[in-house]
Parts: sequence; C-alpha cells; structure tokens
Amino acid sequence: MLVPVDITIDSREANIKLRNGLTIKKYLERIGLNVAVDALPIGDYYLHARGKNESIVIERKTIVDLANSIRDGRLWNQITALSDVKREEGISVILLVEGWLKLLEKFTKWKPQAILRLIETIQIKYGIPIVYSPSWEWTALYIKTKAESLGRTEEKKVYPLRYGKKPAELQKRILFVAEGLVGPKLARRLLEEFGTLKRIANASRVELMRVEGIGKERADLIWRIFNTEWREIVNNN
Repeated sequence: MLVPVDITIDSREANIKLRNGLTIKKYLERIGLNVAVDALPIGDYYLHARGKNESIVIERKTIVDLANSIRDGRLWNQITALSDVKREEGISVILLVEGWLKLLEKFTKWKPQAILRLIETIQIKYGIPIVYSPSWEWTALYIKTKAESLGRTEEKKVYPLRYGKKPAELQKRILFVAEGLVGPKLARRLLEEFGTLKRIANASRVELMRVEGIGKERADLIWRIFNTEWREIVNNN
C-alpha cells in the first residue's frame, strides 16, 4: 500500500450496497476510516496496527449468511481457518454476527439448544470471540472504534495475511467420508461439532451422542467403525 490505512476490506464485502445506497467501503470512509480493498484470504475486515500481533481479522456474518453457511457447511471451514490464522499468524480474530439471533431458528430449523451449542463450540473449543450487533450501523461504529483503538493511521503497518484457504476438493472429500458414516445431514453436524475426521474417530460414544440426531445405536456404530479391526471378507461361493 502506498499510504497507511486503518482497514483492508475483502473485495467481495467492500462493494455490498447498504440501504442508504452507499457501499460498505464508502460508508466506512464517510465515518472517518482510511480504507483499502483487497482479496483477503480469510475474513471480511483486516484492521491494521503498529505490530502484527495487534492486528485483527473480523469475519462478519448477517443472520441470513450465518444460516446459509451452516446449511452448506461453509461455517465450519471458516471457523477452522480463523482458528488457524490466530495460531499460525499471531493475529486476533473475531466473528461478528449481525442481526437477531432467534431468526436462526427459523432459517435453519435448528433447535435453540443446538444453536447455542454451536456458539459455545466456536467460543470455547476454538477460542474465537463472538460480537453481536443488531444492525450494520452498530457494526460500522464497532469497526471504527476498534480500528481507532489500534493507534493513529500513520503509525499502522499492513502485514500480509499468508493464510491459504484449503482446496475445495479436499473439503468435499472430508464431507464424502463423513457422509459414508451417517448420511449427508448428520455428516455436517458431526463435522460442525468435531471439526475433523480425526476428532470424530477419537470421540467416545457419549461425546458422539451429544450431536443432535446421533442416538445410542448410531454412536455405537460410528465408534465400532473406527475401533474394529478390519479383516478381509472371503466369499466361498
């Protein structure tokens, strides 16, 4: 970048038009932020600071986007990516949820307890804080205040995000293996709960039964699949 900036917005996010006709980029500039646009490998907003470990990546999700990402499996991939960036790059990460949380029940058909357990998993298991905002106006003010707390614009440096997203083909293969255990619907729930096939394989029957739709018999079958020694079946006919 030729001049210091407060924030880099992902190019897909920057051009989203708001109700007042402004794009997200123009809105943030209007409220006083120096903004750049780039194709970010992870997150929607990259808040710059003097030191790399002070920088922040924010993934913003409206309730509708959150519901869609739950249904198609994107959410878990993004949460894993945010966790990787936090661990590998030393950059703080935040998931910002914009809108009324109760609408998730309508859009996903999930029970309230399942939604709350998802939130719990993101915050506790993956260490990603979640900020709730009722509207874009609140979101913008939060981003502005957060950016200003990281120092004066002229002091900030743009540290490259070196995280590379995992190939989509690999994600499809992971889902394919999980679907072989319990079918498409429950496969996504297992991956959303445990994150990797390895964690599913290492889970106890009790841990497996905590996933909605995984009863005692299914949990026992999954456990036995990963813990039974394989033998060649000989057909004598």
